[in-house]
Amino acid sequence: MLIFVAIFAIITHLANPLDNGLARTPPMGWMSWTAFYCETDCEKHPDACINEKLYQSMGDRLVQDGFLEVGYNRIHIDDCWMEKSRDDKGRLVANRTRFPSGMKSLSKYMHDRGLQFGIYEDFGTETCEKYPGSLNHIKEDAETFASWDVDYLKLDGCNVNVSLMPTGYPKMERALNKTGRPIVYACGWPFFFYLAGKKDQVNFTAVREACNSWRIYDDVVGNWDSIESIIRFVDANQDVLADAQRPGGWNDPDMTVYFTLDSLGLSNQNGYQFRDLWAGEDRGRIRTSETIRVKMRPTSALMLKLTID
Repeated sequence: MLIFVAIFAIITHLANPLDNGLARTPPMGWMSWTAFYCETDCEKHPDACINEKLYQSMGDRLVQDGFLEVGYNRIHIDDCWMEKSRDDKGRLVANRTRFPSGMKSLSKYMHDRGLQFGIYEDFGTETCEKYPGSLNHIKEDAETFASWDVDYLKLDGCNVNVSLMPTGYPKMERALNKTGRPIVYACGWPFFFYLAGKKDQVNFTAVREACNSWRIYDDVVGNWDSIESIIRFVDANQDVLADAQRPGGWNDPDMTVYFTLDSLGLSNQNGYQFRDLWAGEDRGRIRTSETIRVKMRPTSALMLKLTID
């Protein structure tokens, strides 16, 4: 395992990141995607669907189980939180059945507990799961997120031609900045160039000037083959990635999933290796887990603190 630790530890060279004063250390928190995906049937899965109850419960667990204390300070909503269409003024609307209190109320719930609030959108015409995207609505969406007191935006890159990304992603950054609300900005930009077979066309100078973090590879899933494929990608591209990040702008190889060990097929040892590799890379530690259903070990938060330190 030493070779992998060495690979991840070296990609922390200097660069010129987005100068919005945010993400001076790698972003950390909890995100729902790899554990709960786009489950919207709350009658069939009342404790495992994308609704406000899920995020409130996860926020409470971060605080109660000691993860906030060691730096996991943000709850991230992922795809499938919206209505299928915008309102008559072109604004995004949270699903009224699954988020009856609305996003501003959910944001306040997190802030009252010392947590930050992250949300998901997509740069394309639709999100990856076919909900309204931000293309042609960037200004309105940035203003909506600011009005909800959002602290972090993940902007995905489905359902859009990648040729629009070098202008579109910076446009969202400028729109967020104009709101006056400090919002950490996570981009899907480089990964979708790789997906389109245009890896050599990624301009990391432009990426890091627009984004606080950027996805570099495919979604992680709960098996070691997926994790190892990310490690090997970083190994093969470490020279480029090393020059792309510094405080304020971070490579993002996707979430850690080591707390969903049984349900996602990872052994305890795999989970600890995953944790250590991602920590060694100096990237944001956005974890995903079914913490409602998975009993956390009493030493989990302590071990994370030792890893982070």
